[in-house]
Amino acid sequence: MTVISTAQTPEEFEENARLVSGDPHWSLETREFKSFPPVTDTIVWIKQVDWEEVAMRCKGGLNNVGLVLAVTGEKLHDFGCWLAKV
Repeated sequence: MTVISTAQTPEEFEENARLVSGDPHWSLETREFKSFPPVTDTIVWIKQVDWEEVAMRCKGGLNNVGLVLAVTGEKLHDFGCWLAKV
């Protein structure tokens, strides 16, 4: 028994849709044919993010956290020394 595949690639589907509709500019990329515009918009937005800038900001934020921890630890140590003397 031979199984004939009727699956089409997106390109083949677009070509057939152009023939059937009579519109030579028909495309799946047209906004009204997108299934989930919010998801697509989110993906496009994520691709447009400057990841080098994000990395630089993360490093700066991590450095700030490190400074806060160091100063807090030093003050806590000073407080412990003061309590030991009292």
